Amino acid sequence: MITLLILLVLLVIGLVAGPYLIGQKGYVLIAIDNWTVEMSVVSLMLLVLASIVSFLILEWVVKKLWYAVSGSQKWFTGWSDRKHNKAFTQGLVALDEANYVEADKQLSAVGDGKFAGVELLAAAQAANNLGNPDKAVSLWEKAQKEKASRLAATIHLIEHHIKQAQPNDAITLIKQLSEKEQKNKRIVALWVQALANSGQWQTLKDSLSGWKKQLSTDDYQYWMKQTAQGFYAELTSREGANPLKQYWQSLPRKTRNDPAQQSAYIEQLIGQGMFADAEESLLAFQPKQSHPLLTPLFRQLHLTNPTASIKRLEEWLKKDNENAELLSILGEVAFNAKDWDLAERALAKAIRLTSDNKDILLLARIKEQQQEPSQALALYKQSLQI
Repeated sequence: MITLLILLVLLVIGLVAGPYLIGQKGYVLIAIDNWTVEMSVVSLMLLVLASIVSFLILEWVVKKLWYAVSGSQKWFTGWSDRKHNKAFTQGLVALDEANYVEADKQLSAVGDGKFAGVELLAAAQAANNLGNPDKAVSLWEKAQKEKASRLAATIHLIEHHIKQAQPNDAITLIKQLSEKEQKNKRIVALWVQALANSGQWQTLKDSLSGWKKQLSTDDYQYWMKQTAQGFYAELTSREGANPLKQYWQSLPRKTRNDPAQQSAYIEQLIGQGMFADAEESLLAFQPKQSHPLLTPLFRQLHLTNPTASIKRLEEWLKKDNENAELLSILGEVAFNAKDWDLAERALAKAIRLTSDNKDILLLARIKEQQQEPSQALALYKQSLQI
């Protein structure tokens, strides 16, 4: 636009001043060494105007050539990008269809770093599903170098080490992460698993309270119990059952009131064959109502005279006489004590309420003990139908 305005101004000047200058005798002399040029003022003006027009034409031609060349380069670049995009899309679709051979083929053609490491994560998943973990590990390690995919790649590597029974390598990778990344829910879950797999029960126990926000309530309770079980088993194998009881009494009241800790402690007593101590603890830990972590442990008691346990279970059933789980537990406690009549009554009612297969099989065994083979056979057939 500016160039056009300048040309218009020059044209107006030419139209106004031209007729006046034509009648003048003025001239211009240019002398360089022995070379001279002489022309009129009008000729000089026409020469300057022609030079300007020529320059503008040349500029226009150069720009057109430049756009043509750069445009072809963009076309080639765009073609390459379209090719990679197509391979990436087809690879992801094949991966979702569980066509891992095709996914591996397409994603391998994408090239590293084209999609911020996402293509590497997808290619690693395809390779891993094809039974090529070494290639998957190599791809995850490459993805770790990309900022966007670094954490995801690290999570996959940690999972790989845990699956390969290399929990210490998994823990090493976790410790290399930032403090913020270590609080990631998935990282915490893997850290817990790695510590458990490596038998670091005390470390896990000390860390669980700090991970309560990252773990669900069920997971927290589960790992508290697993930690206690692992620690108590280690203590018992090293020092015996009596030191376990002494250690339990030395724990803070808050710990001893934790159902997960109580459950782990009782299971360890049962594992050592200390059924009387286990029964005593089960009754003490549930003075008023049953607890889902503790009450099922009555099933594992093998006592000749579990009077206290039976009494407590019957008290709970008076408040909830249609509780099939409590009836099933009472039947199994009576069965272990060889009280066939009580076991039969409790299990028969439980079966009427829920038809649980394990109760039917246990009742069939009772019928065998009572020398009623036809009824036992009928119950075994009923269990097969379930």
